[in-house]
Amino acid sequence: MDSRLLNVRLDADRVRKAKMLRERGVTLSEVVRDAIDQRFAALAQSVPEPDVRTAVEQIFARYPDPPDLPPREYDILDRRAARKAIVRRLRRTRQ
Repeated sequence: MDSRLLNVRLDADRVRKAKMLRERGVTLSEVVRDAIDQRFAALAQSVPEPDVRTAVEQIFARYPDPPDLPPREYDILDRRAARKAIVRRLRRTRQ
């Protein structure tokens, strides 16, 4: 098991509380683990899934194609067509 030692500074009130917990048989390690798990779960719930489509649309809106750029020969939203075009382009530049 790969574990790490954690050094935490406590004020006087928290030291008092920690002593009371230990006297009652509560391990401080378990208290810390539970606190980390609870905070992590709360954080995971508050972070929304990234909206990739919106992010890509914002990039295209911010950096539009120049008006004199000829239309592409493939649909940029079709991943298979885009892959073929990219591979074809890379083969041309390497030769």
